[in-house]
Amino acid sequence: MTTGSPRILLIGTADTKSDELLFMRGRIEAGGGEALVMDVGILGQAPFAPDIANAEVAAAADTTLAQLAALGDENAAMSRMAQGAARLAGALHAEGRIDGLLALGGTMGTDLALDAAAALPVGVPKVVVSTIAYSHLLPPERIPPDLVMLLWSGGLYGLNDLCRSSLAQAAGA
Repeated sequence: MTTGSPRILLIGTADTKSDELLFMRGRIEAGGGEALVMDVGILGQAPFAPDIANAEVAAAADTTLAQLAALGDENAAMSRMAQGAARLAGALHAEGRIDGLLALGGTMGTDLALDAAAALPVGVPKVVVSTIAYSHLLPPERIPPDLVMLLWSGGLYGLNDLCRSSLAQAAGA
């Protein structure tokens, strides 16, 4: 753990949730932390330059974005991205480059976030903002014992007031 400002790995699909990721990065920075943004999107390119591009995440899973697109199955592609995200998260923590994890997602994004969280040791702060937080869709054995999960209220409807409240609470955690 660093003695300076906390360095948070912020994970999300920057192709579809760029506004939310940028909002959360701003909240982390306003709170005195640093955000390292990892793009795990497979549908397109981010409208901003993430610190870790989706192509890097795919490469960490021994594949490319083109190969993932050729699968023709978004769930299979996101499963591969989850492998890459988990490998990178573990390596970043082992190198002392991150102190915690904050991820946001819907069903597939939450699944990916749980893999990335599981790659970090117990005691490393892990927060997941999810549209399916603690629902029947998440088997209890997938949830690390030290994970904080928040319901992403309004998460499917853009960066509205309700969404901002949930995301700001998660960034503050």
